[in-house]
Amino acid sequence: MNPIFRRYCRSRLRPTGLGVSLLITLILAGFIFFLSRTIGIHQIGLEVLDAERIAFIPLLILQGIILFLLGTGQVAGGMTAESDEGVIEYQRLSPMRPLSKVIGYLFGLPVREYAMVFATLPFTAWAVWRGEIPVGAVFQLYAVFFTSAILYHLTGLVAGTVVKNKRWAFLISMGVIFLLYTVIPQIAAFGMPYFKYLTLWPTIEEHLPKFIARDTGAALDVAKSFLDQPRFFNLSFPEAVFSIISQSVLIITFIMMLWRRWRRAESHLLGKAWALGLYAWIQVLILGNVLPLIDAGFAFPSREMSRRFRGSFSNWESWEPEASEALAMSAIYGLFSLLLLWTLTLMVTPSKDGQLRGWRRVRKLGEKRLSATSDAATAFPWVAGMATAGVAGWFLFTRAVIESRWYPGMEMPGIALGSFTLAFFAAGLGFHALIEGQKGRTVGLTAIFLGIVPLLVGAIIAVSGDGLAAPAAWLIGITPLSSTFYAASATLPVADFPIDMARALPRAFWFWQGIGALVAITLVVKLRQSRKAIAKSTLGGSALVEVPEEETSR
Repeated sequence: MNPIFRRYCRSRLRPTGLGVSLLITLILAGFIFFLSRTIGIHQIGLEVLDAERIAFIPLLILQGIILFLLGTGQVAGGMTAESDEGVIEYQRLSPMRPLSKVIGYLFGLPVREYAMVFATLPFTAWAVWRGEIPVGAVFQLYAVFFTSAILYHLTGLVAGTVVKNKRWAFLISMGVIFLLYTVIPQIAAFGMPYFKYLTLWPTIEEHLPKFIARDTGAALDVAKSFLDQPRFFNLSFPEAVFSIISQSVLIITFIMMLWRRWRRAESHLLGKAWALGLYAWIQVLILGNVLPLIDAGFAFPSREMSRRFRGSFSNWESWEPEASEALAMSAIYGLFSLLLLWTLTLMVTPSKDGQLRGWRRVRKLGEKRLSATSDAATAFPWVAGMATAGVAGWFLFTRAVIESRWYPGMEMPGIALGSFTLAFFAAGLGFHALIEGQKGRTVGLTAIFLGIVPLLVGAIIAVSGDGLAAPAAWLIGITPLSSTFYAASATLPVADFPIDMARALPRAFWFWQGIGALVAITLVVKLRQSRKAIAKSTLGGSALVEVPEEETSR
C-alpha cells in the first residue's frame, strides 16, 4: 500500500474521530431520506415509487458538500500544513516515485470524507432501487461525481503546493468550487457552455427527469425539448462522456504539475510542449461547444437575456442579435484567449536565475546546448505556437458569427486575420520577452503603467465631457487589454460607431499595434543577446556555438 495513503488512513480513520464524523453524516443522511420520503407520501400525495425518488437529489447535495467542499478544503489545508511542518522536504528525500507521492496525498488527505460519502450510499441505493431509477443514469452521474471530486481535490493540492499561506490556499480552492457552481452556470447560459462541463450540472440536467417524480419528469422532458441545445461539434454522445473527457484533461494537467514539483522543487508548473498542447486543446473544446450554438442562436447572450427578462418563449421567434453583439463576442473571445496565453506563458518562461541554473547544468554535464523542452530554455517558439493557435481559434469563431444566418450578406474580411495576428503576436511575444529578459520589478511596473493606468485614465476622460471619446480611445488603445476589441472594431463589417469613434478606433489600433510590434521585436532581439551572453559567461568561449533562439535548457 502507498505509504502516504496508509499514513493518512491511520491518522484520519481512527475510531474516535471517524466515529463522530460518521455518526453526524448518518444522522443527516437519514433525516434527509426519511423527511423527503414522508413529505412525498403524506404531504404531496405521491405514489411510493415517486416518493422514493425524492430523496435522491438531496442526498447527492449532501454528498457533494462533504466531498467537494470539506474534502477540497482538507486537501488544500493539509498540504500547506505539511509544508509548514517540513514534512514535504522529508518526503522529497524518500525513494518513492513522484507520481506515488501525488496519489498518496490526493486520496490520503480526504480519506475521511470519502468514508463519510460511502456511508450515505446505502440510502442512495435504496432510493434507486425502490424508485426504479435507471441504473445507467445513476452510473453516469456518479462517474462524473467522482471525477469532479478528483479534479477539485487536485485543485486544492496544487493550491496547497504553490501557495504557501494555508488560509489563501483554502480560500482559493473554495472560491474555485463556488464559482463553478454559481457563476459558471450563468456564464454558460449566456453563450459559453464549455465551463459548465467541469461540474455536475450537464449530467444532472440531462437525467433530471429520471430522478424526480414521473409526472414532473415527463413535464420537464417536454420543456427540455424547447431548450435543447446542440452539443460538442453536433456529436450525440452523452453529457457525462464529454464531462469526463473535459475533466480528465485538467486532471492529467494538474497531476503533471504536481509530478514536476515533486521531481524538482524549482521546476515550472508545466512543461513547454504540454502548455502548447493544453492551449490548443482548450481552443478546440471551446470551438466545439460554441460553433454548433451559433446558428441556433444559443451562443448570443441577448437571447438568454430576452428569455429571462421578458419571460416568454414567443419572444424568441422575433429575436435577432444586434450587430454590436457580434463585435463584443469576438472581442471577448479574443481577450479570453489572450489572457490564457499570458497565464501559460508565465508558467513556462524561465527567469534570469533559471536560465543561469540551466546553463550551469549544461556545463556540468559536459554538453554544449540546451534541450528545447527544458525549463531553462527560451519559451519563444512555444509562445509563438500558442499565439498561432489563439489567432486561429479567434478567427474561426469570429468568422462563424459574422457569416452566420443572423447577418445575411456579410463576409469576414481578409484583413481581419492580419489585425488578429498583429494584436496577438505583439501582446503575446512582447509579454514573453519582457518576463524572460527583465527582472520581476520591471515586469510589475510595466504591467501597471502600460496595462492598467491607460485604461483607467481613458475611462475617466471618456466620461468627462462630450467630444472626449476619441482622445480617450487613443489613450485606452495603449493597453494590450484593449487590443482584441480594437482589432475587431477596426476590421469587422458589423462595427457601427459615431463618426469620430469610427475614425479614431482603427487609427489608434494600427498606430499602437505598430508601436507594440516594434517594441516586441526590440525585446525579442535583446532577449536573444542576453541569452547568448548568459551562455558565453557560463560555458566560456565555447558557448557561442550556435545557440538559436529556440534552444532551451535541461
